[in-house]
Amino acid sequence: MPSFSTVFAFLERRAEEVVAGVCVTVMASLVFFQVVMRYVFSAPTSWSDEIAVYGMLWSVYISASWAVRERTHIRVMNLINLFPGRMALGLAVLSDLVWFVFAIYLTWQSFLLHLSMWELPFESPVLGVAQKWPYLCLVVGFALMTVRLIQVYYHWYRDGILPTAVPEDGAVIHD
Repeated sequence: MPSFSTVFAFLERRAEEVVAGVCVTVMASLVFFQVVMRYVFSAPTSWSDEIAVYGMLWSVYISASWAVRERTHIRVMNLINLFPGRMALGLAVLSDLVWFVFAIYLTWQSFLLHLSMWELPFESPVLGVAQKWPYLCLVVGFALMTVRLIQVYYHWYRDGILPTAVPEDGAVIHD
């Protein structure tokens, strides 16, 4: 039986990848299923489209957190990399600070949206699924993104791993 630290290490390194991968697989499979049902059997299904949309939503928001962890999220690094080492690092930290504040704001707003779905529930047109469950991906995705941003800076503090791409010479900057 795996230890707690082994399970935690797996979740820390692979949780988003597994969830996003399953969601994309479900989405692609259901879209393929829908195409076959519609064009081969002339019997389209509406439920498969709805589930495929939910898979896409979850994969997008979970993948955003994964991209933060891997430091591959869309940022304006080309501009930042035009500056010399420490200045580029300072600009990257500043942009991450703005991003962090915005991620907290989005987490809060998505939480409020989710609460409103508990108070005024509405269901999907085909499956009758309460929309609070599929749209929970907003809260989870933005919260995970915020946690991953904190984690990037924790690793910089603890291990000296830069919060940006490692410089070409492989230097690790400690301040």
